Amino acid sequence: MILFKLNLFLLSLPAKERARLARRLDRLVVTEPLIEGAAAKLKALGRHRTVRVRSRFVYQSQPAPGDASDRRLPPPSDRPPATRMLSPRGIALRFYLIALCAAQMRTKAGGRPRNDLPLIAGGDETGWIDLIAVPVKPQRSGNFSASPSSKKHRQVISALHHLSDPDVQLVRLPKAGKKSGKFEGFQLCDEGGVRADGEVPDYSVPRATDLTFELPLGLFTNGWIHLLEDTELAFLMMVAHASQRTDPEERVKIESGTRLLHYGLGRDAYEAHKTLEAFGLLDVDIDESRHEDGRVMNYGKGGQARLHAFRLLPDGFDEPAAATITKALKAP
Repeated sequence: MILFKLNLFLLSLPAKERARLARRLDRLVVTEPLIEGAAAKLKALGRHRTVRVRSRFVYQSQPAPGDASDRRLPPPSDRPPATRMLSPRGIALRFYLIALCAAQMRTKAGGRPRNDLPLIAGGDETGWIDLIAVPVKPQRSGNFSASPSSKKHRQVISALHHLSDPDVQLVRLPKAGKKSGKFEGFQLCDEGGVRADGEVPDYSVPRATDLTFELPLGLFTNGWIHLLEDTELAFLMMVAHASQRTDPEERVKIESGTRLLHYGLGRDAYEAHKTLEAFGLLDVDIDESRHEDGRVMNYGKGGQARLHAFRLLPDGFDEPAAATITKALKAP
């Protein structure tokens, strides 16, 4: 059934989109050899369990001000942290989620995790660059050379620079004033990030009484965190959050106003449901009265719209991400 859906998905795509997915496959081929090592290093940090994320990371209770639309999203400052940092190339979002996973594996509920991992480690020790898998190759140009480790280090530095930005504040840099090593020993901040008034508190592992949603452990241990795009991760978290108070077997519907003003997700991110369904991570009940681009058929002439309905498929995360996505992107 999954393979059948994959074929239908690819056949429905225009040539430009198929070309984009071909480039994604090229990046996957480079990334895949690094995934197993990153997952093994993460698993070795401590206790394995689902990752709980505070709701304020993806959802703001007060809607963004102004008249937002899919053509004009709320400005980043009026979006929740998760959608404030979306990037087609950067790793800030996935790095923060990996850091939350590592913190919860090593720290009890209610505790404040200590960061004693260096960015780059030697020997059998673990450094932060060991926990990420990104498409990097050795680079040589004249007298200049760059190893995969140095390129991964630069990406982690870039992510920490973004996460510690005054407009984000998901990470604190205790050594920011030093000439070197200012990103070492970074400290996680609360998932809510920057506040209109007051300091951002240090991160603590959520207690059972905190308002949270859960992310499957397989997202981190089976490589999905490294291969899903930011928009796909944001969409998954939106559905996970919207599903937190429903029966796990029930689908959830999210109105466009809620998606835009509370989750900060636009049309491009909404379209991520197509790939997520094709990868076997999402069950989608599609409104058959809509065109492929989401517009209602015969709108203004009696056409009626109903919302798509979504349900996460936790078992899908138990499958290896690289093999599943490769099968999707290579499907005839």
